[in-house]
Amino acid sequence: MDLVLNFKSLLRFEKRYGQMANGSLCVTRTLQHELGQNWGIRATVLYDQPPEFFCPTSLQEKHKVGTDILLKPNRPALVVSSTSWAPDEDFGILLEAAVMYDRRAAALLDENDSADEGVLWKEISGGKQYLYPRLFFIITGKSPEKEKYEEKIKRLNLKRVAFHTMWLSAEEYPLLLRSADLGICLHTSSSTLDLPMKVVDMFGCGLPVCAVSYSCIDQLVKVEKNGLLFSSSSELADELLWLMHNIFIQPCLGIMIVLVKHPFSPRSR
Repeated sequence: MDLVLNFKSLLRFEKRYGQMANGSLCVTRTLQHELGQNWGIRATVLYDQPPEFFCPTSLQEKHKVGTDILLKPNRPALVVSSTSWAPDEDFGILLEAAVMYDRRAAALLDENDSADEGVLWKEISGGKQYLYPRLFFIITGKSPEKEKYEEKIKRLNLKRVAFHTMWLSAEEYPLLLRSADLGICLHTSSSTLDLPMKVVDMFGCGLPVCAVSYSCIDQLVKVEKNGLLFSSSSELADELLWLMHNIFIQPCLGIMIVLVKHPFSPRSR
């Protein structure tokens, strides 16, 4: 009861003195509306910007951090997702989408789904090219929930998709984003009033993003300009197949240019 009373007192305090401020800032138009309608506070929207070390890199610099397999024309696509493994990020969506990509790619390529995983990846090292590239997901972040999902990944029996979890330093993380082909954001915002800073950082590095759709995310992710939105694992799988297929056909373009030049449609695969 004391906690409830203290919380209500804090809200009254914040509302009263918020209205007395000479100026107020907020991070989305959605939050601006909330403050105006329910708090009587007139706020100016000031969108978050990435720190200067989250910046694009040249192709030469990108290659410096790649392994031999990532520099080949038939290399797997490098996909990055940063997560806190928290309830407001449903990591299960990404795992389900990975399974769908794995199975659908096999069907579209008329591959034997019983083929050995090691053989498939060995063929890539040997120079074999695929109409739908293999996906290599790097998942960054720490949480007690991490081990639970790592066990789930082991049981998926994926053959065209690989996952690797890691924790990176503040210096290493921007380098990874600059080297990736695509970012995935599973953040939905517990308040639905703010935007994920991880997407801001990815855009700072010139990395296109597929993000979970929620009320204000379209203020940051502009469909077919800097990314795509999805509401289910099936939609994310469709987007991955479409993007990877277009990159295979036009490898010199990069995903960001493909998004602008070729309007997304699951049927266009």
